[in-house]
Amino acid sequence: MNTKIRDIAVIRVVDDDEDVQKAIRFLLENEEWRVQVYSSGEQFLINEASSVPGCIILYIQMEGMSGLEVQRELAVRGSTVPVIFLTAHGDVPMAVEAMKSGACDFLQKPLDPEKLLDLIEVLVARDVSERELKIPYPEAKRRFDSLTNREKQILSLALKELSNREIAEALDLSKRTVETHRQTAYRKLGVSNVKELAVAVENFM
Repeated sequence: MNTKIRDIAVIRVVDDDEDVQKAIRFLLENEEWRVQVYSSGEQFLINEASSVPGCIILYIQMEGMSGLEVQRELAVRGSTVPVIFLTAHGDVPMAVEAMKSGACDFLQKPLDPEKLLDLIEVLVARDVSERELKIPYPEAKRRFDSLTNREKQILSLALKELSNREIAEALDLSKRTVETHRQTAYRKLGVSNVKELAVAVENFM
């Protein structure tokens, strides 16, 4: 159990079924998660603070604003909090649509408690980790602007998961030259791998 993550993260449960709300709250609080419960998408969006890490457990077929509509609004707001959709029998095609729109996963009711807990653990840890990698926009912009055009070219290909050898062939450079440019660019950005690179340049490339 990661106490540090539980101290800073909040699990948001958005479902108009009171019995489901109570069951999920009981399950999560027994695991020492902090939980906020909302009975509608509208209520949730009024109170949501995406600056707080955690994850959102969102039922698709709510009355009023649907889960998909809530997700679309979160995307417009630029929220990066991971979303787990809950679906009833027959909602699977809708859940697949949600996944294509950026949801992290979906679970069918009745819920498997262990599967839900495992999924929350993974998604919240990832959310917290990615936030820790992020730096304020002005500093991120300054670092990105310090890159040369060649370094930006190489990083763009690195983000496509090309190896140094493949990048060298694509740009007609030596492998050693690519390695040198890549190391210099990583140092300027303060990153050490492609995952960190993707976070560092997400607003610029």
